[in-house]
Amino acid sequence: MIPRIRKKINYEKKTYIRKEAKHDFMKNWTIVKKWILANYDITTPELELILFLYSEKLFTRTQFEEYSNFLTWDKMRLHKLIQKEYIYIWRKGVRHEQNLYEVSFKGKKMVSSMYKKLLGLEPIPESKRRNKVFLKKAPFAQKTLAIAIKNYNTKLRTPRPSLELQ
Repeated sequence: MIPRIRKKINYEKKTYIRKEAKHDFMKNWTIVKKWILANYDITTPELELILFLYSEKLFTRTQFEEYSNFLTWDKMRLHKLIQKEYIYIWRKGVRHEQNLYEVSFKGKKMVSSMYKKLLGLEPIPESKRRNKVFLKKAPFAQKTLAIAIKNYNTKLRTPRPSLELQ
């Protein structure tokens, strides 16, 4: 018979080092994005385009089309955004000059409001007058979004420890 060799197992506690996230504002991106799509009558590609053009200041049609090549194809997108008043013609081109466009006040207000909500500086409105998601005639998807908005706002109201104190 073979003798059993007993091996002494040393159980040491492992220490796990977890790193706290410095930025967590993008975790609410889906809620804020769906709220914007519902209330501003805009599509996702149009929103992404406005977010890009927001920092561009003045742009030409060729610059607009360069970025819109990455999005779903829509030949009339610039025209639609001008009709919806998210972009306006800053300068009409004369002879060899191109038109210059800029994101309108309405578009800038939408983007700045979105940034404030993502950073947690202001809550998403819960009134029926300021938020179409809370209407009684809202579709089921928007009613579930309303529940997520309420949860978001309650988390926003609870005080969080400041990162600067650590």
